[in-house]
Amino acid sequence: MRRGILTVLFLVMWGIAAAQEGSDMEAIMKMAGAVSAEEMDSYEVERLSDFLEHPLKLNLVSSSRLSSSGLFTRYQVASLMDYRARHGNVMSLAELAAVDGFGEDFVARLAPFVSLESLSLGLMKDPVRNDLAVRGAFKVNDGNDWNAGLKYRFEARGFTMSLAANRAYGSEGAKPSDYAGSVGYDFRKIRGKVLLGDFNVRFGQGLVLWNGAFITSLSTPSAFMKKPSGLSRSWSYTGGAALTGAAAEVGVKGFTFSAVLAIPGVKDASLRPDEVRLMPAANIAWQCRHGQVSVTHMAELSGFRANDQVQTRIPVMKTSADAAFCVRGVNIYGEAAYDWVERNVDVLAGTDFKAGEDVRLAALCRYFPDELYGTAFSGAFRSGTFSVDAVYYPVPKDASVKHSIQVKSQVDWNWTLGQSFTIRMRASERFRTWGNMFRSELRGDFAYAFGPFVAIMRLNAIHCDKIALAGYLEQGYKTDRFSVYTRQTIFKVDDWDDRIYVYERDAPGSFNVPALYGRGWSASLVASAKIASLLRLYARASYTGYHLMPAEKRKPGKAELKLQLVFRF
Repeated sequence: MRRGILTVLFLVMWGIAAAQEGSDMEAIMKMAGAVSAEEMDSYEVERLSDFLEHPLKLNLVSSSRLSSSGLFTRYQVASLMDYRARHGNVMSLAELAAVDGFGEDFVARLAPFVSLESLSLGLMKDPVRNDLAVRGAFKVNDGNDWNAGLKYRFEARGFTMSLAANRAYGSEGAKPSDYAGSVGYDFRKIRGKVLLGDFNVRFGQGLVLWNGAFITSLSTPSAFMKKPSGLSRSWSYTGGAALTGAAAEVGVKGFTFSAVLAIPGVKDASLRPDEVRLMPAANIAWQCRHGQVSVTHMAELSGFRANDQVQTRIPVMKTSADAAFCVRGVNIYGEAAYDWVERNVDVLAGTDFKAGEDVRLAALCRYFPDELYGTAFSGAFRSGTFSVDAVYYPVPKDASVKHSIQVKSQVDWNWTLGQSFTIRMRASERFRTWGNMFRSELRGDFAYAFGPFVAIMRLNAIHCDKIALAGYLEQGYKTDRFSVYTRQTIFKVDDWDDRIYVYERDAPGSFNVPALYGRGWSASLVASAKIASLLRLYARASYTGYHLMPAEKRKPGKAELKLQLVFRF
């Protein structure tokens, strides 16, 4: 029976060739170091999508803006600024690849997110910019529910103002369930900035202070080393991960000083005065020719009372030192953090380097005494990637086992046949000493592109508790003014441990990766149209039914209709 289902599914789907995911998502994945869209986080997709819409002007922006973009390491920022000071504007991607710390591989991934505009082309240095996006969605699933969101951003002469609000499904009333807003100013001459409201703070390798999400998968060498962005504003529908308060940054010669005063939980309307917390933090970074060294300190102060008796305690206080160097294309980085409350030390260290013409390798070691001991290896070659991640947990995950060990391995192969046909295969295995010990996955993506037309096919099989199968067909047509994609999915997943995550196209700012569970099928249509030079309309309609399940176990189907307007001027 299982063999028959898989055979029929394969024959039906092979009738239409398939191609890689859309170029935008493909570019985002490469920049983030992810092999598939399912590894991505909604915040990172939304952040990088903004750079695709508005590429970063490398020849015009300040070093502070380069750092806060999160696209570069601090060494790359310092190297680029030094190059601009000595040689002037970067005029080509080939020239950018020759800048110390960049290289051809990185520039190839970076290219969609940046531009090389310059004042010599007669362009305005600081144009006034407005972005407005409004979205709404309606869902039918055992009752009606709705979702809505709004984003606005204004930029002019170093001044920035942003606002984002979102009402998620399941929220009570019409009030936003999540919102973020900030104002800021970039000082060009003194290389500094001031931020008020909601902002992101990312220092070192994330052991002490790194809010917002980041890629947890170690599937490619470029995913191992995090790129600290320092202070940056929050402009996301998922702004709940941002810190709220005030922050400032100033650069003096090779040093950068950052200070933060955040108030965690201040947006909670039910917060009592004695529950208020303060989080002061500071970072000092020094950039040298081949890298940077920094020190980060943060603490949380809580226990404030409204009456005359003030009691203060420090439940969290951490200090770390981190370093990152690039010497002849070899990256060496690490961070060591001391927890003053728990009195332990966390250490992370890694490296990545080019081992051949088309080969790059990476290694990472993690020593977190209270959480895990782990090591990971990855390699990228011309036709794909491989990775191995081994972890030992000092506290057993299950009372039935004495030792908790987990090992993940993954291999991806890519073949391009001509200019139109692409095949991507994946094999992965997870072993652990508790629960379902083994989880095996095989996946094939087949893709065909011809001009504005694309066709995509995926076959996915997973075995953990049982055997789970899924597959989809997607057809699309895309031009600058109009695009439409349709997808048909069929799945058989009988156990939650066998669930299959699948990325689905959606409107900008919405990252949709549902978990397929049960027996059924789904269909979706995603379209966009440029109504005017400044206005674009997005629409998505989808339905999921579980008609292949026995009547006594059948789940109710669900349908969703989403509309979104994006207005830029």
